[in-house]
Amino acid sequence: MKSLLRAAILTLLVLAAPAAAVAQDSSYIKVPNEDQEMNEAKDKARALLAHFWQKFADPGPDETGFSIKVALPYGRNNTEHIWTKDIERKDGKISAVINNVPRDVTTVRLGERIEVADAQISDWMYMRSGKIVGNYTMRPLLKRMPPQDAARYRAMLADP
Repeated sequence: MKSLLRAAILTLLVLAAPAAAVAQDSSYIKVPNEDQEMNEAKDKARALLAHFWQKFADPGPDETGFSIKVALPYGRNNTEHIWTKDIERKDGKISAVINNVPRDVTTVRLGERIEVADAQISDWMYMRSGKIVGNYTMRPLLKRMPPQDAARYRAMLADP
C-alpha cells in the first residue's frame, strides 16, 4: 500500500528540461500512504489551492511554469502522484498534460492530456522569479535526501 511520489530532482527537471530528459530520469521516493508528514504536505497544498488558481488565472509578470500534481490509482490500493503541465480550466473542468513518465500507472503516458477531478490534485507549483512556489510534497522529502542535495533544493523554494 505505497504511494509513488516523484523526488525533488524529477520535479525540477519537469520545469527545466525537455520531455526527453524527464523521460529518462527514474528518480522517485516510495512513501507509504500512511506517511503523516506527506499527508500533511498534501493537506497544506489542498488548503492553498485557491491561491494557486488565483495566480494561474492572473499571473504576475515573473510567474510561470504552472503545474499540478495528480493522484492516479493503480492496482488495488496504490496511487502514483504525477506532475502535469499545460493546464486548462474551462466549463468547470480541468485538464492537463502528463509531464512525468509514469512508473507504475499504465492508464496514462507522458504527453497525454487527461481530465483531472479536483479531488485528484495532491499538490501544485509555479515559478516566481526563478523560485518554486508551492510543491509542498517536496518539502518532506528534503530530509530523506543527501544533505548537499537538500540544501540546493531548499534554496530554490519560495513561499506563496
